[in-house]
Amino acid sequence: MEGFRKKFKETPFLEAIAGFFLYDATGYLPAVMMQNEQTVSALSRWPVDVINLGRFDLIYAQKLLAKENMEARIAAYPMIKNIISANGVFSPDAAAPPAYLIREISGPRTGGKKIKVGFVGLAEPIKPADAIDITVTDIYRAAKRAIAEARKQCDLLVVLAHSELQTAAKIAEENPQADVVIAGNAVTVLKPRQVGNTLVLCAAPGNTQQGDLRVYLSEDGKFTFKFRSTDLDANIPDDPQAAAFADAARQERNRLRYR
Repeated sequence: MEGFRKKFKETPFLEAIAGFFLYDATGYLPAVMMQNEQTVSALSRWPVDVINLGRFDLIYAQKLLAKENMEARIAAYPMIKNIISANGVFSPDAAAPPAYLIREISGPRTGGKKIKVGFVGLAEPIKPADAIDITVTDIYRAAKRAIAEARKQCDLLVVLAHSELQTAAKIAEENPQADVVIAGNAVTVLKPRQVGNTLVLCAAPGNTQQGDLRVYLSEDGKFTFKFRSTDLDANIPDDPQAAAFADAARQERNRLRYR
């Protein structure tokens, strides 16, 4: 992303995470908790504009969003302000994040026009045998409610659904007001498809690729899209500060593991 900033200085952009950026904190194992704290610290140091909570992120998020000492925690981890979840279930002791966020962009490429981009966050439940996943509410009902509300406040509406492709396609079919639905748990990168008025695409695997959705604004105010994914290989140089942060985090985890 830093390379993009340097090369395309006049092009505004937003960075988003579709979900499942934390480790499953069931049981609160020390090594898992440490890794999650390191991730939260990294996302505060290198900010991402919008962060959707996937189903397994919700477990650690209860601790991250605890009402007690919330102001101090936000000061330490400002990424908390960028979290969204339209159908996560939170305990009474936690401050539930908003269902959506509106981000504003402008620049020479927009003709100086300010464009409001809305992001709605959703998480698909797991399917335990003969049971209901109580960490989330119904994804389709939540989508309808949040998309209807966000649509009134933005020019471009993106749904971040940590879900399989079939679920994302159904969300698009039931909510034609959405411009884009991103399936964050589709495992592979598939060619984007048009579902009615809505573009449905798969998020690129975050550990190997970077997804790039380019938005073009026509003179009559209509949006068109182009999606591609870029391999994060040796041709993409590491940011020295980020590499140093990762090395220090790895050493810290190793000390805990072998203590």
